[in-house]
Amino acid sequence: MAAHKPVEWVQAVINRFDEQLPVKVGQQNTHTKVSTEHNKECLINISKYKFSLVISGLTNILKNVNNMRIFGEAAEKNLYLSQLIILDTLEKCLAGQPKDCMRLDETMLVKQLLPEICHFIHTYREGHAYAAQLRASASGVLFSLSCNNFNAVFSRISTRLQELTNCTEDTVDVHDIELIQYINVDCAKLKRLLQETVFKFKALKKPAQLSVINSLEKAFWNWVENYPDEFTMLYQKPQADMAECAEKLFDLVDSFAESAKRKAAVWPLQIILLILCPDIMQDLSREAVDDSKANKKNFMDNLRKALVGHGGSKQLTESSAIACVKLCKASTYINWEDHSNIFLLVQPIVVDLKALLFNPTKPFSRGAGSQSADVDLMIDCFVSCFRINPHNNQHLKVCLASSSPATFHFVLVHSLHRIITNSPLDWWPKIDAVYCYSGELRTMFAETLGRITQSCTTHTHAPLKMTSSLTFKEKMSSLKLREKTTDVDTRSHNLLLALVKLIHADPKLMLHNPSKQGPDIQSSTAELITGLVQLVPLANMGDISQEAMEALLVLHQPETIELWNPDAPIETFWDISSQVLFVICKKLNGHQMISSTEILKWLREILICRNKFLLRNKDRATAGSGIPICRQAQTVLEVCLYMFLWSPDMEAVLVAMSCFRHLCEEAELRCGVDDVPVQSVLNNYNTFMEFASVSNMMATGRSALQKRVMALLRRIEHPTAGNIEAWEDTYRKWDHATKLLVHQPKSKLEDGQTAFFQEWINMTGFLCALGGVCLQQRITPLLGTYSPPMGPLSERKGSIMSMGSCDGAAETPLSKFLDRLLSLMVCNHEKGLQIRTNVKDLVGLELSPALYPMLFNKLKNSISRFFDTQGRVPINDTNTQFVEQTIAIMKNLLDNHTEGSSEHLGQASIETMMLNLVRYVRILGNMVHAIQIKTKLCQLVEVMMERRDDLSFCQEMKFRNKMVEYLTDWVMGTSNQAADDDVKCLMRDLDQASMEAVVSLLAGLPLQPEEGDGVELMEAKSQLFLKYFTLFMNLLNDCSEVEDEGQQVAGRKRGMSRRLASLRHCTILAMSNLLNANVDSGLMHSIGLGYHKDLQTRATFMEVLTKILQQGTEFDTLAETVLADRFERLVELVTMMGDQGELPIAMALANVVPCSQWDELARVLVTLFDSRHLLYQLLWNMFSKEVELADSMQTLFRGNSLASKIMTFCFKVYGATYLQKLLEPLLRSVITAPEWQTISFEVDPTRLEAGECLEENQRNLRQMTQQFFLAIVNSSTEFPPQLRSVCHCLFQATCHSLLSKATVKDSKESKKSVVSQRFPQNSIGAVGSAMFLRFINPAIVSPYEAGILDKKPQPRVERGLKLMSKILQSIANHVLFTKEEHMRPFNDFVKSNFDDARKFFLNIASDCPASDSVNHSLSFISDGNVLALHRLLWNNQEKIGQYLSSNRDHKAVGRRPFDKMATLLAYLGPPEHKPVADTHWSSLNLTSSKFEEFMTRHQVHEKEEFKALKTLNIFYQAGTSKNGNPVFYYITRR
Repeated sequence: MAAHKPVEWVQAVINRFDEQLPVKVGQQNTHTKVSTEHNKECLINISKYKFSLVISGLTNILKNVNNMRIFGEAAEKNLYLSQLIILDTLEKCLAGQPKDCMRLDETMLVKQLLPEICHFIHTYREGHAYAAQLRASASGVLFSLSCNNFNAVFSRISTRLQELTNCTEDTVDVHDIELIQYINVDCAKLKRLLQETVFKFKALKKPAQLSVINSLEKAFWNWVENYPDEFTMLYQKPQADMAECAEKLFDLVDSFAESAKRKAAVWPLQIILLILCPDIMQDLSREAVDDSKANKKNFMDNLRKALVGHGGSKQLTESSAIACVKLCKASTYINWEDHSNIFLLVQPIVVDLKALLFNPTKPFSRGAGSQSADVDLMIDCFVSCFRINPHNNQHLKVCLASSSPATFHFVLVHSLHRIITNSPLDWWPKIDAVYCYSGELRTMFAETLGRITQSCTTHTHAPLKMTSSLTFKEKMSSLKLREKTTDVDTRSHNLLLALVKLIHADPKLMLHNPSKQGPDIQSSTAELITGLVQLVPLANMGDISQEAMEALLVLHQPETIELWNPDAPIETFWDISSQVLFVICKKLNGHQMISSTEILKWLREILICRNKFLLRNKDRATAGSGIPICRQAQTVLEVCLYMFLWSPDMEAVLVAMSCFRHLCEEAELRCGVDDVPVQSVLNNYNTFMEFASVSNMMATGRSALQKRVMALLRRIEHPTAGNIEAWEDTYRKWDHATKLLVHQPKSKLEDGQTAFFQEWINMTGFLCALGGVCLQQRITPLLGTYSPPMGPLSERKGSIMSMGSCDGAAETPLSKFLDRLLSLMVCNHEKGLQIRTNVKDLVGLELSPALYPMLFNKLKNSISRFFDTQGRVPINDTNTQFVEQTIAIMKNLLDNHTEGSSEHLGQASIETMMLNLVRYVRILGNMVHAIQIKTKLCQLVEVMMERRDDLSFCQEMKFRNKMVEYLTDWVMGTSNQAADDDVKCLMRDLDQASMEAVVSLLAGLPLQPEEGDGVELMEAKSQLFLKYFTLFMNLLNDCSEVEDEGQQVAGRKRGMSRRLASLRHCTILAMSNLLNANVDSGLMHSIGLGYHKDLQTRATFMEVLTKILQQGTEFDTLAETVLADRFERLVELVTMMGDQGELPIAMALANVVPCSQWDELARVLVTLFDSRHLLYQLLWNMFSKEVELADSMQTLFRGNSLASKIMTFCFKVYGATYLQKLLEPLLRSVITAPEWQTISFEVDPTRLEAGECLEENQRNLRQMTQQFFLAIVNSSTEFPPQLRSVCHCLFQATCHSLLSKATVKDSKESKKSVVSQRFPQNSIGAVGSAMFLRFINPAIVSPYEAGILDKKPQPRVERGLKLMSKILQSIANHVLFTKEEHMRPFNDFVKSNFDDARKFFLNIASDCPASDSVNHSLSFISDGNVLALHRLLWNNQEKIGQYLSSNRDHKAVGRRPFDKMATLLAYLGPPEHKPVADTHWSSLNLTSSKFEEFMTRHQVHEKEEFKALKTLNIFYQAGTSKNGNPVFYYITRR
């Protein structure tokens, strides 16, 4: 369009600019500001090519806006803002006006634009908030306009001058003459103005003459300040025509100045006119002048006299002061080398001026209305004096004195600011001449700041509300507050603003500390910067706050930071800059700032500057960064950025996200010094970088941005002080906002409520997404897991802890938050629907997966409360609403495969909740709403089964059977009886959803009838199968009948037909899944359908049969050996080993079985694992866990733990023959040998009998112990291989545990040193200690009970054996006797045998014998053990499931083993119930264990006869006889 229709296109852009002005669209926000700026830039660029079109369009807009009628404060503000935007655009367009269109557009510009601009200049209202800005902006437009269109403006001025020569005194309008003050004037233009004035001055009326005099003076300064080089050139090459005009006008004005009043009015212009005559100024510097210059000489003399107070009137003195300041100021634009004579004239005047203007005892003042002009005059004087002689600083010291008037301070600061910022001429001195006064300036800043902050505390206003942007009304109220303050406050305010601007202009001026030491320099810098930081959040002085921010930004430039403390720049940087961040972020977090987004942008710039400084000093970037304030600042900054992520202002969110990049950069720089991973400084570095990369998503919508933010928040892995505090702070604000939201009536909601509600939604999402990391912090390392397994009963904490349960976390904010959220699911407030919808979506889609277990438990508990003590369900609307919301949330949650959801879904079981949902919904009836809820629930069940592998089921088979029972009740409920077609459709939808859910439930599901109905298991299964199969057949018939009817009805809806086809498909799938998993109980019922007389039924059966064949149904379940096969698979599952050597089912069983059954469990596990040649793996898992939980080596295997019982059982079963062979000869020798018959072994002096000798007894005991000890240590070749496995396994487990513990304790030590320090004594000592404690010593102390001797030894020998066992145990433990005094004499003997004992232990434990790869036949693992295993698994099935889902160590193995176990147990059914006489399992197990021990002790399974017999498969062992002996069956047909 721009190319083909340029005029229309330009007009469209102008129209868009017009439509987006604040006066049209209302109060500006960030986006409209950006849009307006974009429109401005666009028009400025277009004006370079289509100048007249743009200027004309903007002029029309300005005219229309000026003519608008507005009402109200806000509208008035928008009007002024619009005018400022238009004027600013006009100024920039005119400044870039192309040269080729000057003449063409002059008329249009003068006629249209000039009157509108003059309107602003002429109607200036003193004291109005925006009038000064409008006037300044309009004068800027006029200045730009006059650059290229001077003739048009000059013509208007000239015309007005002509008109004023003919008017009367009463009708003088000097407005157009005042335009002279604002136009662009160069040397040539000034000459034209002077010539025009000379020509018409006499004819003008007095008011016009005074206006011309005033305006020409301003025009002169416009020229000098905009074209200083031209003025300098005037004194290098004087211009005769300029001087002639100036001299003529001087004479005209001089003759006009008849009275003192007129003289006072014209002197400032006269001095300027003389300055325009370099030759005359040179003459005046001499003593004598010719007559033609007499009036000039006279003028100068009068000026000097008036200046020192000899002029005769105060008015003339004031006028002379103005004129002399102008002379001094003009002289600074002249190079001394060009015209030094003028300085001879100026220097004496300077002295008099200082005495007049800078006298603290008699301050210069022209009255209350001229304060501003007086200050300007003093500033001009100060700056001029400095430029004339920078080293004459008497007046500077006067201004610095704290006793001087406040005006002097203000003048000083403004003068210094002008010296810094306005220095276009080479010969002007620089500000560094006053650096030596930096200490006094800092003091002035501190005192002024103190007065201001004290004033602020006395006028404390209410804290700002939470929303991020403040309304204009609130800002105006703060302005009114300032208006009410006293003059002293106003002066302090203005002085402080000037001081802050001074710091901004040149920070070195305040940082200069030449004579101070490092700590003092740091202290003064800290005081300065801390003072500026205090100003940033002050809401009632926006101008100072803005300047303070700019000053702080300049102070944070890398080269300036070096000056904070040159002795220790990096350490000082960390200290002071951290304080800045800490204070600002604290204020931002407390929402105590108005334009928080702008302050955040500024904070981002500060972070960038910090990183630039660190980059410049990257080799020492961390020096001094370990101080507490540095860590606190990082935490508070993190909190700040996190909390901006839920702001309703999109720009604030994006800025906060971009700030994360600078946090990461800082961490990289800090880590680069020590070469450590960046995550060690910034835990969540990776996610922060992702935040930063998303921060350029400006084009996205608000909701899409928030979704992205929440997705990233869920990826925050590590809890830090920052994210925990951010969550808790947000929760407090959310809780407060929730109360406001719920209790505020809709009628009271204002326009701002939309932003408030959006903020509430964002906060809710933030808390949901980040909550997981808070949970992780509270219950590190695991959510809820089993207590340390296999410990003594007194140490075990019950079988299971509630995982992040409501009980354990009832008082945490996280738990309260979820409780509050759940209560909002049934909120009936006027905005209730919106609240409920948002809560449902946020919990279902955005909740951190780590919170799933807590949510599941809370939902379960909430729904459980709907049932009374008898299990009845009182129906009410609130409960139904909660149930419906729960279904929706659970479906969203399971449907939405959030990252990390698989890991956490299984940490809490949802069985109870799902069953209760179904129980509640099934009694809702058949109303439309109830049908819809049932349909949604069925869809939830289907999704649940899709996520089956991720979920945790305690009793899955039982649960799924129950669900099938409930859901099949809804199939064919009332679909045929419904009269309404819509209800029929809904019922068919329910049929479909129910069947789809049933299909998923029946997949691989063995039917499991209710226990205790007295019917035989297979019979009960068969009846259950028949019930479901019949239902499905009826449903198929129903589909067929309805289809037949449908064909006869004209106009049958295709939708219903499609529904029926889909339903029929689902039903066939359900029948296939049912039969597939229950061939043994179902084939007999279904096979007859293949021969049914109805063709449709036969076809259906063929479909089902085809499906199950495709699914790979195993018909082995019909075999005779099915029970034995299933038991064998159960053993395989229990002995199954993972990739890392873990035993998931066995270890889970070990962790959940009550301690009263540990003896039985130890026997079962050892027997089964040894039969599979996996005993070593069992021992490794058990011993590793035991060592891991032991407090020290002294307590290892001393408790009554499962690992101890397994070890004892192994020693008992596999070591019986070894002990018999080793100890029987020794014991018999002691008992029967003549030399031992009369010997006593008592060594306790208190127990000696008469005639016994203590030393002899000690020698006897030592001799017997030596004999036994030597026999033991020399028997290593006879040591059984299974026991070698036990010892080797214990040795390795102890080494591994010690190594890992030591490594954790001191990661910097090498592994070799850890092993060498701790390996030899402790590890092998553990083997010896356990072996003697659990194996050898019990047999020595009680040989009769151990079966080694036929009768008990005599008490004398028993006492000796007991004392010997103590000595042997001490040798094994590698410790000496300390407590028992009577045993201490044996310490030398004990010590001398340490090495031999250690060698023996190393010999039996250092290697593991190779295991036979051939498995033992399960037939010869007694039925007692297999049935005991079945019973243990069945009774603890639920606990095993909970353990596996909560114990993340088994995550690598997955759920497959448990699922297979649950399926097998479902097929096997509950353990057989014996008659009362036989229910005492201990007798059965005892017999069984004796049989196992007999088989093992004699190593029958290793003999060739046994192996040959086993291959024949002619024996089967099952059950026991009445006497408890095992029964063998001989299979004759084989």
